[in-house]
Amino acid sequence: MRQSAVTFKAKGLNFEGVVATPDDTGGKFPGVVICHPHPLFGGNMDNNVVLAVTYSLAQQGFATLRFNFRGVGNSEGEHTKGEQEYQEAVAAMDLLQAWPGVDGQKIGLAGYSFGTRVVLSHPEVQKKPKVFALISPSFEALETATLKKNKRPKLIITGDRDKLIQSENLQPVLESFAVPPTFKLVPGVDHFWMGKEDLLVEEVCPFFSENLA
Repeated sequence: MRQSAVTFKAKGLNFEGVVATPDDTGGKFPGVVICHPHPLFGGNMDNNVVLAVTYSLAQQGFATLRFNFRGVGNSEGEHTKGEQEYQEAVAAMDLLQAWPGVDGQKIGLAGYSFGTRVVLSHPEVQKKPKVFALISPSFEALETATLKKNKRPKLIITGDRDKLIQSENLQPVLESFAVPPTFKLVPGVDHFWMGKEDLLVEEVCPFFSENLA
C-alpha cells in the first residue's frame, strides 16, 4: 500500500487527508472515501476503525481517501455539528475521483459514527457514491436519514452492545428505506470496535468488493 498526504479545498477552507492506493499498478482502482467519527470526542482520520477499513480495502485492490473534518488536525474551520461537514466530504470524493489510477465511475462512501450522520443526512454527498457503508450509526441518524430515498447498495453494520442504535423501532426504520439496506449486527461489539476491527472489515470489505469492484 502506498500513501500520499493531500490537501484540498472546500468552500474556501483547506482540508488535510491521505490517499492510500494498492501496490498493484495494473488497471484502474475503485475508490472509497472514509468519514471519521465525532471530532469533539477525539475522532479523526487516524481512528482505529478508519485505519482498519483503509488497510483492508487496499489489500482488496481499492484506493481510499481518509480526511480530517473541519477543525480537526490541520483542517481549517470550526466544527458545525454535522451541518456543513458535507462540504468537505463532497470535495474529498471529487479529489479521489480524479486521482491517477482511480476509476472515477466507481466511487464508494463509508462513514463511522459521526461520519454516518454526514452521509445519511445530506443529499449533496449521496449523488456520486455507487455504494454506502454505514458503521455504527445512531438510531436517530437512521430515523431521519435523507439517504432512505437512495436505491443504491447500502450496508449498515453495528455491534449488539452499541447503545446508540438500540431501539424497538429499528426494524421499521430499516424497512422505511426505498431499498432496505443490508444489516449486520455483530455479537459482543460496542460502539468503538477496539480489538474487534477484524470482525468489521470482514463484512465491510467484501460488501464493497461485491457491489463496487
